[in-house]
Amino acid sequence: MVWATSLHAFIHANGYAFDGKTQKHHEIYLSDPRKAASEKLKIVILRPVKNEC
Repeated sequence: MVWATSLHAFIHANGYAFDGKTQKHHEIYLSDPRKAASEKLKIVILRPVKNEC
């Protein structure tokens, strides 16, 4: 997935690391995936992160 690669690069570039031990990611669908075409879907992705410092 292109968005995942971009998101992970952004997280690392800003001094953070993915923290998936306690919690995985959440997806919040702003549009109904049953009704909207895949290219029109709007989704908010929440990923837990921790400071690498």
